[in-house]
Amino acid sequence: MHSAKANTDAPLTILATMISAVHLSALACLLQFLCVLSSEVTIDAASGEIVSPAENDDHLSQPFCVPNKLLDGQISTCTAYQITTLNASPRRCIHIEALPPIDEDEKPLVCTNYPNWSDGTNTCKVYAQARNKDWCTKFGGLDYSGLGVRHNANQACCVCGGGNFQKPRLQIGDYVKVKFGKYQKCEQMRIVEYNLEDPSFSYVVEVTKECGRNVLTAVKNGVKEVKKEIQPGEKFHVQDDNPNLIEKHWKVELKKCRYGLAQQEFEFFPADEHLGDSGVVRIQHKLSGVNLAEALGGKTNEVNITRVFEDGLFLGSSDFYYLQIITQLFEGRLNKDGTPWSGPPRSEYVASGYFGEKEYSEVKSSVNDIDDMQFSMWAFKQVEIESDETAGLVDEHAQWLLRMTQSIGVDYLDKLPPFHLLDVEREASKSEVKARFRELSKSFHPDKLVNQPENKELFERIFVLLQNAYQGLKSADEAEKEKFRVQAESASQIFAHSQHVIELLPFHWTKIDDGTNETNGRYILNVASHINSTLLNVTDEVESDSTEQLWVTFMYSARCSMSRSVVGVVDLAARHLAQLGIKVGAYGCGLYKEFPIEKDDVLGVKSDPICSQFHRRETPNVHVIVETLPGKRRDVESGEFIIVPPDPEVVKDNAMFKYFYAAVPDGNSAQFLPQNFIDFAKAGRQVWESSHLVHKMRKEDFSSPDFISNISIVAFLDGTGLGETNEDVVSTISSSFPGLARRFVNDDVYVGIAQCGFGDEYADVNDAASKRYVDCSKLDVSRLPDIKIYAPNMTEGESLLRGQFGDRRDVQIALESLGNVIRMMIGGEDGDEVDLDEIDDIKEASDEGGGSCGNTQPPPPSDLDLDEIEGVEETPLLQMNSEEDTKAPPLAEAPKKPKLASPDKREKIDGGRDNKVRDSDRVAGFESRQQARRGGGKILGGGGGGGGGFISG
Repeated sequence: MHSAKANTDAPLTILATMISAVHLSALACLLQFLCVLSSEVTIDAASGEIVSPAENDDHLSQPFCVPNKLLDGQISTCTAYQITTLNASPRRCIHIEALPPIDEDEKPLVCTNYPNWSDGTNTCKVYAQARNKDWCTKFGGLDYSGLGVRHNANQACCVCGGGNFQKPRLQIGDYVKVKFGKYQKCEQMRIVEYNLEDPSFSYVVEVTKECGRNVLTAVKNGVKEVKKEIQPGEKFHVQDDNPNLIEKHWKVELKKCRYGLAQQEFEFFPADEHLGDSGVVRIQHKLSGVNLAEALGGKTNEVNITRVFEDGLFLGSSDFYYLQIITQLFEGRLNKDGTPWSGPPRSEYVASGYFGEKEYSEVKSSVNDIDDMQFSMWAFKQVEIESDETAGLVDEHAQWLLRMTQSIGVDYLDKLPPFHLLDVEREASKSEVKARFRELSKSFHPDKLVNQPENKELFERIFVLLQNAYQGLKSADEAEKEKFRVQAESASQIFAHSQHVIELLPFHWTKIDDGTNETNGRYILNVASHINSTLLNVTDEVESDSTEQLWVTFMYSARCSMSRSVVGVVDLAARHLAQLGIKVGAYGCGLYKEFPIEKDDVLGVKSDPICSQFHRRETPNVHVIVETLPGKRRDVESGEFIIVPPDPEVVKDNAMFKYFYAAVPDGNSAQFLPQNFIDFAKAGRQVWESSHLVHKMRKEDFSSPDFISNISIVAFLDGTGLGETNEDVVSTISSSFPGLARRFVNDDVYVGIAQCGFGDEYADVNDAASKRYVDCSKLDVSRLPDIKIYAPNMTEGESLLRGQFGDRRDVQIALESLGNVIRMMIGGEDGDEVDLDEIDDIKEASDEGGGSCGNTQPPPPSDLDLDEIEGVEETPLLQMNSEEDTKAPPLAEAPKKPKLASPDKREKIDGGRDNKVRDSDRVAGFESRQQARRGGGKILGGGGGGGGGFISG
């Protein structure tokens, strides 16, 4: 008989050929077609009859497969799957290192002593000792029944001609655990041979990973080092095939997913029961036949599978599952009253790691409720059946390399660690490195691009990088190989191999002068300039103006466990956001030699200027920012397309935009679940799209008709970056004003933001950048940040609060209240508004891993009523300028902070809001709007004195 591998995708023509080859009868043909969905069938070559695996000794370990749909049709029986983690760095598959079961006929017949036999004094081991070689003759036939021993040595011991003759229970190559001596705590040992020389059979076991207690060992020059007592390569014998001494240990690991690797293939079978929407199934390792639950120490063979996310929540949300196994049945357990225990068994999640771990290499189980963490989320990837159609499949890692060159440039690959570039484990052997290089060469070797000349230059670049990585990692000198690894890698780049998140490097940021002084510049994203379009086969030959690219930037510290624990779920969100045109990038604070970490800055958020400009003390911190892309024009003379740099002022304006994910610092990993992360990014995009509704005010705007004749709401911020302002409050004002402007987009309400500078005496009329700032000392601004409301025709604005804003909630509540009052007075309906509260108040799904690294900020207060705002603790005002401070210093001396008005100094806006406004300055429709505002109240009825504030309790 022979086996024919069934192919569920095989064309009928191939099937017919198979049938003809074995001369099947018509009935057998029908049976063959019906069973083509089976994973494996056996056909009798003589009779043409199908023999089920149960009737075939060669397939006793393989259940006969019945086609079935499991998990709402997502999984099919009779199909092999890989069980994968999320697309972390990198995605890994459950891998059981095992050999296929060998036929029992191939195992030797061996003799084993009766387990635990003793004649009352001596065991079989003593009888077998050389000095006792005549004991079997002298004492082997004695009757020990009077001592309670049923058998004598001649019956129980192999050395005396007795014992049990049987096949070994375990096979060569099996990983095992032993239950005696110093080896009990060793977890990685395997059987390397059978000892058949001695009368009594024994297993020869080899240790594959150091273990045991720590011992102090002398090395060269009198130096001592601590090593484990048992080192790899040490061998020992385990006599007697006794399960109380030695048992099989399933080595369930996480390794990089590899196409066609049998150790990573599993089959699913229905169990006897289903629980609601969750499925109870058996997951069987295809190579060894072991059930996954059993290999993980489960007390049953079933796995409980439930969905992680709802269908349609985001791209690919239906692909992820939780796996739970039963680890304790409580059989025989009684309640306190003596009645049988009726509670549920103990179940544990199957997990790829625990919070805080840097490397995930073993499959584990946890009793903790970690279902909101990436560690417990699994996906099932169908194994492609090898055929002519799959022979030309592009390697998944090769696809990733191409995607990176297209999204961020080929130079990015040169910055990757060599083992990431080759997609091998960091400690991969020379043979593994060589095999992987050959696999990738099939995709990128220039000689294979005869039909793709347009890609030749790009593929040559990639191939050279792969070749350099291979040459470095294959070095036979371990010291040299490790030196190459260290020199070539940034080992802490946690997104370096993410599928959809781009690991941003320092050269992707460009420092621009913000117009204040030489040292206080800003780093802006400039990824587009590093993409070599000549290597990307660009076919879009269309002229274009300068545009903007929205980014979500994930600023992290490699020392922060929270940052590492959300890599996979952030990658899921990035996959979805890519479809919306939003890119996700990650930058490691303090990772790079360009910005060395200072002693008092553990996370690198202060030492690294790219991170410090976001003014956050914790990691991760997340922002929506904007990259300004260059335009493209066709040269009249050459006809070639040339890059047109964007307007520097537009670049600076765009660089000022940032939308902060405020729910993260005091939240937990639930804030990074894909649906929450996506909602934040979409809200950031809406804020960006609404930002053009907010006027970027300059000096002349304060005397414009639009400002004078309308209700005006103006935020005053520190434009110098040197003031002592609350960054949380500033960020919330900047991100809330576009929503406020959109709310009144159909009304004559003026919304603007003014950046306070050093004062008019420092303004250079020839410097365009200095015109972006205003002299706030002449606008009655005595603290920053501040929000003022101006009634039509009035000189002085009213501060929204009588003191400084305490935190971001103060800003949100105050602006919401202000907007409601204005809407009540002027009537009409709101435009589409960004609902910031919906993003900020994301419900916490779990306390696991709560908080961010380095977070020293207080938690946000509970929702306040308007009457409670008065009770917000006031922080000291900014230090005000004295008369001596206001004297203009030499221009070469940079001021220390923006120039503000003294609290008791209230100058009138130059050319601004007199009590009488010329008719020519009125905005069209203003007269008709006045009639709707009678009884206007405090906001509309004239400038009140003092610093009472619009919301004053």
